[in-house]
Amino acid sequence: MALPRYGADGANLIIFGIPVEEFGDTDPPIVIEDIEDRATLKRGIGRTSLRLDNQTRPKRLTVYLMPGSDEVRQLIAAEKSGADATFVFSQTGTLEKVAGFDGVLVTRGPVSRAGKTTVSDEQFIFEFADSEET
Repeated sequence: MALPRYGADGANLIIFGIPVEEFGDTDPPIVIEDIEDRATLKRGIGRTSLRLDNQTRPKRLTVYLMPGSDEVRQLIAAEKSGADATFVFSQTGTLEKVAGFDGVLVTRGPVSRAGKTTVSDEQFIFEFADSEET
């Protein structure tokens, strides 16, 4: 039995149709998370409960890239165009897949330069109105 590999070498990420491979050294370089709860449980005092399901699966994608890479410039240009962001992530060797739709670049992280021993990775935080995952 082989163990699943979750390293950056098997991470397949596409944002705005741009394949992203120049990950920085922030560990992990890709973070995908829910923005809202998937469901809410309403508990009554008479031993009854009900479930409220969220109709969408909004996601937040945070990605850390190498400073000065072509991919950084491409993402900035795509965001400036005003096009809605999309992303597709899959992990080679596993059945894991996540796709996000109707997104925007919410924040570009700090740009720390001219350091004596280090510079910051480029950080992009996207939020997506809906997603699919397996």
